[in-house]
Amino acid sequence: MNTGIPSFRPTLTGNTHAVSTGHYLATAAGYRILEQGGNATDAGVAAGISLNVVLPGSTSFGGVAPILICDAETRVVSSISGLGRWPRSVKLDHFVRSRGGKIPQGVERVVVPAAAAAWMTALIQHGTMSFEQVITPALEYARDGIAVGHVLANTMSTFDEQSDKWPTRTEAFSENGSLPRLGETLHQPQLASTFQRLIDIEKKNKSLGRERAIEAALELFYKGEIAQEIVSFVQGGGGFLSMSDMEEFEVGHEPPEIGRFNEFEVYTNGPWSQGPVFAETIQLLAGDDLKGLGHNSP
Repeated sequence: MNTGIPSFRPTLTGNTHAVSTGHYLATAAGYRILEQGGNATDAGVAAGISLNVVLPGSTSFGGVAPILICDAETRVVSSISGLGRWPRSVKLDHFVRSRGGKIPQGVERVVVPAAAAAWMTALIQHGTMSFEQVITPALEYARDGIAVGHVLANTMSTFDEQSDKWPTRTEAFSENGSLPRLGETLHQPQLASTFQRLIDIEKKNKSLGRERAIEAALELFYKGEIAQEIVSFVQGGGGFLSMSDMEEFEVGHEPPEIGRFNEFEVYTNGPWSQGPVFAETIQLLAGDDLKGLGHNSP
Protein backbone atom coordinates (compact mmCIF):
# COMPACT_ATOMS: atom_id res chain seq x y z
CA MET A 1 0.00 0.00 0.00
CA ASN A 2 1.37 3.40 -0.99
CA THR A 3 0.94 5.69 2.01
CA GLY A 4 2.96 8.58 0.67
CA ILE A 5 5.18 8.36 3.75
CA PRO A 6 8.90 7.80 2.94
CA SER A 7 10.23 4.64 4.56
CA PHE A 8 13.39 2.56 4.42
CA ARG A 9 11.44 -0.55 5.45
CA PRO A 10 10.65 -2.81 2.49
CA THR A 11 7.16 -4.02 1.72
CA LEU A 12 6.95 -7.56 3.07
CA THR A 13 5.70 -10.28 0.74
CA GLY A 14 5.74 -14.05 0.89
CA ASN A 15 4.74 -17.19 -0.97
CA THR A 16 3.88 -19.64 1.81
CA HIS A 17 3.11 -18.04 5.16
CA ALA A 18 3.05 -14.77 7.09
CA VAL A 19 2.45 -13.57 10.64
CA SER A 20 1.36 -10.17 11.90
CA THR A 21 0.96 -9.15 15.56
CA GLY A 22 1.28 -6.11 17.77
CA HIS A 23 4.87 -6.91 18.81
CA TYR A 24 7.84 -8.16 16.83
CA LEU A 25 8.69 -10.88 19.37
CA ALA A 26 5.18 -12.32 19.17
CA THR A 27 5.42 -12.23 15.38
CA ALA A 28 8.75 -14.06 15.62
CA ALA A 29 7.13 -16.69 17.86
CA GLY A 30 4.33 -17.35 15.39
CA TYR A 31 6.73 -17.49 12.45
CA ARG A 32 8.98 -19.86 14.37
CA ILE A 33 6.09 -22.29 14.83
CA LEU A 34 5.16 -22.15 11.14
CA GLU A 35 8.78 -22.85 10.20
CA GLN A 36 8.66 -25.88 12.52
CA GLY A 37 5.67 -27.26 10.62
CA GLY A 38 2.80 -26.01 12.75
CA ASN A 39 -0.47 -24.83 11.26
CA ALA A 40 -2.04 -21.37 11.56
CA THR A 41 -3.71 -22.19 14.88
CA ASP A 42 -0.46 -23.47 16.38
CA ALA A 43 1.24 -20.25 15.28
CA GLY A 44 -1.64 -18.07 16.45
CA VAL A 45 -1.62 -19.61 19.93
CA ALA A 46 2.17 -19.24 20.17
CA ALA A 47 1.98 -15.60 19.08
CA GLY A 48 -0.96 -14.86 21.37
CA ILE A 49 0.64 -16.29 24.49
CA SER A 50 3.83 -14.44 23.60
CA LEU A 51 1.82 -11.21 23.54
CA ASN A 52 0.72 -12.05 27.09
CA VAL A 53 4.41 -11.90 28.02
CA VAL A 54 5.77 -9.01 25.97
CA LEU A 55 2.82 -6.62 26.37
CA PRO A 56 1.84 -7.06 30.05
CA GLY A 57 0.15 -3.67 30.14
CA SER A 58 -2.33 -4.73 27.45
CA THR A 59 -2.77 -8.50 27.70
CA SER A 60 -2.39 -11.31 30.22
CA PHE A 61 -2.36 -15.11 30.33
CA GLY A 62 -4.87 -14.63 33.15
CA GLY A 63 -6.99 -12.26 31.07
CA VAL A 64 -9.10 -12.61 27.94
CA ALA A 65 -8.38 -14.02 24.46
CA PRO A 66 -11.15 -13.66 21.85
CA ILE A 67 -10.23 -15.91 18.92
CA LEU A 68 -11.45 -16.25 15.33
CA ILE A 69 -10.44 -19.32 13.32
CA CYS A 70 -11.04 -20.05 9.64
CA ASP A 71 -10.83 -23.70 8.58
CA ALA A 72 -8.64 -23.85 5.47
CA GLU A 73 -10.56 -26.79 3.97
CA THR A 74 -14.18 -25.93 4.72
CA ARG A 75 -13.70 -22.11 4.85
CA VAL A 76 -15.96 -22.13 7.91
CA VAL A 77 -15.16 -19.36 10.41
CA SER A 78 -15.73 -20.01 14.12
CA SER A 79 -15.33 -17.95 17.27
CA ILE A 80 -13.87 -19.01 20.61
CA SER A 81 -15.27 -16.82 23.37
CA GLY A 82 -12.17 -16.29 25.46
CA LEU A 83 -13.96 -14.06 27.93
CA GLY A 84 -14.30 -14.82 31.64
CA ARG A 85 -17.56 -14.84 33.60
CA TRP A 86 -18.38 -13.04 36.82
CA PRO A 87 -18.07 -15.18 39.95
CA ARG A 88 -21.44 -16.62 40.98
CA SER A 89 -21.32 -14.97 44.39
CA VAL A 90 -21.12 -11.43 42.98
CA LYS A 91 -24.27 -9.41 43.60
CA LEU A 92 -25.08 -6.15 41.84
CA ASP A 93 -26.44 -4.82 45.11
CA HIS A 94 -22.95 -5.01 46.63
CA PHE A 95 -21.57 -2.47 44.18
CA VAL A 96 -24.66 -0.28 44.38
CA ARG A 97 -24.80 -0.11 48.17
CA SER A 98 -21.16 -0.50 49.19
CA ARG A 99 -19.23 0.95 46.25
CA GLY A 100 -21.36 3.88 45.20
CA GLY A 101 -22.56 2.18 42.05
CA LYS A 102 -19.02 1.65 40.77
CA ILE A 103 -16.85 -1.42 40.31
CA PRO A 104 -13.54 -0.51 41.97
CA GLN A 105 -10.13 -1.40 40.59
CA GLY A 106 -8.56 -4.48 42.07
CA VAL A 107 -9.69 -8.01 42.83
CA GLU A 108 -13.37 -7.15 43.26
CA ARG A 109 -13.63 -6.85 39.49
CA VAL A 110 -11.76 -10.09 38.77
CA VAL A 111 -13.65 -12.53 36.55
CA VAL A 112 -12.68 -16.11 35.73
CA PRO A 113 -9.41 -15.96 33.75
CA ALA A 114 -10.29 -17.07 30.23
CA ALA A 115 -7.17 -16.71 28.10
CA ALA A 116 -5.57 -19.98 29.19
CA ALA A 117 -8.73 -21.93 28.35
CA ALA A 118 -9.13 -20.15 25.02
CA TRP A 119 -5.56 -20.81 23.90
CA MET A 120 -5.61 -24.46 24.93
CA THR A 121 -9.10 -25.09 23.52
CA ALA A 122 -8.04 -23.65 20.17
CA LEU A 123 -4.94 -25.85 20.24
CA ILE A 124 -6.91 -28.99 21.10
CA GLN A 125 -9.63 -28.46 18.50
CA HIS A 126 -7.70 -26.90 15.63
CA GLY A 127 -3.97 -27.30 16.28
CA THR A 128 -1.46 -30.04 15.58
CA MET A 129 1.34 -29.37 18.08
CA SER A 130 1.78 -29.94 21.78
CA PHE A 131 1.27 -27.18 24.32
CA GLU A 132 4.98 -27.32 25.12
CA GLN A 133 5.90 -26.64 21.50
CA VAL A 134 3.71 -23.57 21.10
CA ILE A 135 4.37 -22.06 24.54
CA THR A 136 8.16 -22.45 24.39
CA PRO A 137 8.79 -19.02 22.79
CA ALA A 138 6.68 -17.33 25.48
CA LEU A 139 8.42 -19.36 28.19
CA GLU A 140 11.79 -18.21 26.89
CA TYR A 141 10.68 -14.57 26.84
CA ALA A 142 9.41 -14.79 30.42
CA ARG A 143 12.32 -16.83 31.80
CA ASP A 144 15.28 -15.40 29.89
CA GLY A 145 13.98 -11.85 29.66
CA ILE A 146 13.12 -9.35 26.94
CA ALA A 147 14.59 -5.95 26.15
CA VAL A 148 12.48 -3.07 27.44
CA GLY A 149 11.47 -0.83 24.54
CA HIS A 150 9.56 2.45 24.69
CA VAL A 151 6.06 0.95 25.03
CA LEU A 152 7.10 -1.50 27.73
CA ALA A 153 9.11 1.22 29.49
CA ASN A 154 5.98 3.38 29.68
CA THR A 155 4.08 0.42 31.13
CA MET A 156 6.76 -0.18 33.75
CA SER A 157 6.75 3.53 34.62
CA THR A 158 2.99 3.40 35.20
CA PHE A 159 3.38 0.27 37.33
CA ASP A 160 6.09 2.04 39.33
CA GLU A 161 3.83 5.04 39.99
CA GLN A 162 1.15 2.67 41.30
CA SER A 163 3.49 0.48 43.37
CA ASP A 164 2.04 1.56 46.70
CA LYS A 165 -1.45 0.63 45.51
CA TRP A 166 -0.54 -2.64 43.78
CA PRO A 167 2.63 -3.99 45.46
CA THR A 168 2.21 -7.57 44.26
CA ARG A 169 2.18 -6.44 40.63
CA THR A 170 5.43 -4.56 41.20
CA GLU A 171 6.89 -7.70 42.77
CA ALA A 172 5.97 -9.77 39.71
CA PHE A 173 7.81 -7.47 37.31
CA SER A 174 10.73 -6.21 39.40
CA GLU A 175 14.19 -7.45 40.24
CA ASN A 176 15.64 -6.43 43.59
CA GLY A 177 12.61 -4.21 44.13
CA SER A 178 13.21 -2.09 41.02
CA LEU A 179 11.16 -2.14 37.83
CA PRO A 180 13.20 -2.23 34.60
CA ARG A 181 13.66 0.92 32.55
CA LEU A 182 14.21 1.61 28.85
CA GLY A 183 17.05 -0.52 27.51
CA GLU A 184 17.09 -2.88 30.49
CA THR A 185 15.75 -6.43 30.64
CA LEU A 186 12.39 -7.60 31.97
CA HIS A 187 12.24 -11.06 33.52
CA GLN A 188 8.96 -12.65 34.64
CA PRO A 189 9.99 -15.70 36.69
CA GLN A 190 6.56 -16.23 38.26
CA LEU A 191 4.89 -16.43 34.85
CA ALA A 192 7.68 -18.64 33.54
CA SER A 193 7.12 -20.97 36.48
CA THR A 194 3.41 -21.21 35.66
CA PHE A 195 4.22 -22.05 32.04
CA GLN A 196 6.71 -24.71 33.13
CA ARG A 197 4.22 -26.33 35.48
CA LEU A 198 1.70 -26.59 32.64
CA ILE A 199 4.37 -28.10 30.39
CA ASP A 200 5.37 -30.61 33.06
CA ILE A 201 1.82 -31.90 33.58
CA GLU A 202 1.35 -32.19 29.82
CA LYS A 203 4.55 -34.24 29.57
CA LYS A 204 3.38 -36.45 32.44
CA ASN A 205 0.23 -37.30 30.46
CA LYS A 206 1.90 -37.57 27.05
CA SER A 207 1.09 -41.28 26.78
CA LEU A 208 -2.62 -40.42 26.70
CA GLY A 209 -2.25 -38.59 23.40
CA ARG A 210 -1.81 -34.96 22.34
CA GLU A 211 -5.33 -33.73 23.09
CA ARG A 212 -5.69 -35.45 26.45
CA ALA A 213 -2.26 -34.24 27.54
CA ILE A 214 -3.24 -30.63 26.78
CA GLU A 215 -6.49 -31.19 28.67
CA ALA A 216 -4.41 -32.24 31.69
CA ALA A 217 -2.65 -28.87 31.58
CA LEU A 218 -6.03 -27.17 31.27
CA GLU A 219 -7.28 -29.05 34.33
CA LEU A 220 -4.22 -28.00 36.35
CA PHE A 221 -4.99 -24.37 35.61
CA TYR A 222 -8.73 -24.52 36.34
CA LYS A 223 -9.13 -27.39 38.79
CA GLY A 224 -5.71 -27.99 40.32
CA GLU A 225 -3.01 -26.19 42.26
CA ILE A 226 -2.82 -23.18 39.94
CA ALA A 227 -6.56 -22.61 40.32
CA GLN A 228 -6.25 -22.84 44.09
CA GLU A 229 -3.45 -20.27 44.09
CA ILE A 230 -5.46 -17.86 41.93
CA VAL A 231 -8.55 -18.19 44.12
CA SER A 232 -6.53 -17.79 47.31
CA PHE A 233 -4.95 -14.57 46.03
CA VAL A 234 -8.25 -13.08 44.86
CA GLN A 235 -10.16 -13.96 48.01
CA GLY A 236 -7.26 -12.77 50.16
CA GLY A 237 -7.72 -9.32 48.66
CA GLY A 238 -11.49 -9.27 49.10
CA GLY A 239 -12.49 -10.66 45.70
CA PHE A 240 -15.28 -13.11 44.91
CA LEU A 241 -13.70 -15.78 42.70
CA SER A 242 -14.20 -19.33 44.00
CA MET A 243 -12.94 -22.79 43.10
CA SER A 244 -16.37 -23.70 41.75
CA ASP A 245 -16.20 -20.70 39.41
CA MET A 246 -12.87 -21.97 38.09
CA GLU A 247 -13.90 -25.63 37.87
CA GLU A 248 -17.14 -24.93 36.00
CA PHE A 249 -15.63 -22.58 33.44
CA GLU A 250 -15.47 -23.45 29.75
CA VAL A 251 -15.00 -21.20 26.76
CA GLY A 252 -17.72 -21.17 24.12
CA HIS A 253 -17.27 -22.28 20.52
CA GLU A 254 -19.80 -20.41 18.39
CA PRO A 255 -20.51 -18.89 14.96
CA PRO A 256 -19.05 -15.41 14.41
CA GLU A 257 -20.90 -12.18 13.79
CA ILE A 258 -20.73 -11.14 10.13
CA GLY A 259 -20.73 -7.66 8.63
CA ARG A 260 -20.06 -6.33 5.15
CA PHE A 261 -17.73 -3.66 3.82
CA ASN A 262 -18.42 -3.18 0.13
CA GLU A 263 -17.59 -6.54 -1.47
CA PHE A 264 -15.92 -7.94 1.64
CA GLU A 265 -17.41 -10.09 4.39
CA VAL A 266 -16.06 -9.12 7.81
CA TYR A 267 -16.10 -11.67 10.65
CA THR A 268 -15.97 -10.67 14.30
CA ASN A 269 -16.46 -12.20 17.73
CA GLY A 270 -19.88 -11.96 19.35
CA PRO A 271 -21.63 -9.25 21.40
CA TRP A 272 -19.51 -10.13 24.45
CA SER A 273 -16.73 -8.30 22.58
CA GLN A 274 -16.42 -5.06 20.60
CA GLY A 275 -16.76 -7.09 17.40
CA PRO A 276 -20.33 -6.17 16.39
CA VAL A 277 -19.61 -2.47 16.96
CA PHE A 278 -16.65 -2.75 14.59
CA ALA A 279 -18.84 -4.43 11.97
CA GLU A 280 -21.47 -1.71 12.32
CA THR A 281 -18.85 1.03 12.05
CA ILE A 282 -17.30 -0.19 8.81
CA GLN A 283 -20.76 -0.72 7.30
CA LEU A 284 -21.54 2.93 8.04
CA LEU A 285 -18.33 3.87 6.20
CA ALA A 286 -19.01 1.64 3.21
CA GLY A 287 -20.64 4.40 1.17
CA ASP A 288 -17.94 7.01 1.81
CA ASP A 289 -15.13 7.83 -0.59
CA LEU A 290 -12.33 6.95 1.81
CA LYS A 291 -9.64 6.98 -0.88
CA GLY A 292 -10.66 10.48 -1.87
CA LEU A 293 -10.09 11.72 1.67
CA GLY A 294 -6.36 11.07 1.46
CA HIS A 295 -4.13 9.11 3.81
CA ASN A 296 -4.06 10.54 7.36
CA SER A 297 -6.22 13.47 6.30
CA PRO A 298 -8.11 15.35 9.07
